[in-house]
Amino acid sequence: MILVCWTGAIVFPTLTLLGGTLQPLTLLWQPALIGSLFLAGQLFTLLAVARGDVSIATPVLGIKLLIVPALSPLFVDDPISPMIWIAAAIAMAGIACVQAPDASLPRARVLASVGYALLAAFSMTLFDLLIQRWAPAWGAGYFLPCAFAAAGLFACAFLPLADRPATLRSQGALAPLLWGAVLMAVQAIGMTVTLGLFGDATRVNIVYSLRGLWGVLLTWLLAHQVLKSEAVPSQRTMLMRLIGAVLIGFSVILSVT
Repeated sequence: MILVCWTGAIVFPTLTLLGGTLQPLTLLWQPALIGSLFLAGQLFTLLAVARGDVSIATPVLGIKLLIVPALSPLFVDDPISPMIWIAAAIAMAGIACVQAPDASLPRARVLASVGYALLAAFSMTLFDLLIQRWAPAWGAGYFLPCAFAAAGLFACAFLPLADRPATLRSQGALAPLLWGAVLMAVQAIGMTVTLGLFGDATRVNIVYSLRGLWGVLLTWLLAHQVLKSEAVPSQRTMLMRLIGAVLIGFSVILSVT
């Protein structure tokens, strides 16, 4: 989480090439709030995976697209279609399938994964909608670098809880962690630049939310290579999670028809 925020703080200043309009210092709280929401979203996402299971957390994160249009009237002028609520019901059925019990995964981990994933989805929903609302006045080239600089600064508060680089190196985790931070920063750039330049948070989230399918499929394909045999979920459990991910994916498509 710290590396993700720091990577964003380092990479995002390149966006100043896009230009913008500097706002009064009294409005710096806007990018600061965006930075704190990004930090919260990353924290809850990592907790959902670390204390739960990626094949559960990833599909649940997909309902972010349903929360975005539900909250958009509070922030932006995006009309809500009645189909959103039908999509929401389908998404709830998908979450029920995703929570299919399995002997290899304690119920507490399942609930933790779902709970933290929902908190992450809510945090990132506010993040998306507020970028859509505030970025046009600043311009993406000024607003986003300020927001991610704030996220990098706030992440320093978690340094006392972080593993030391020497420890990570001895565990062989430093290089994968760095690569993961870079990839997440690239993902953040793609999402936030699109939101800052074009808005339309609901449609921007369509493709992003469908990643739940890939999370389940990759977990299914790689489980036997990465996990110990006794920790691999059963075929029935993974099938239920795949069905849940498909339902959530379908609700995502239905929500914008």
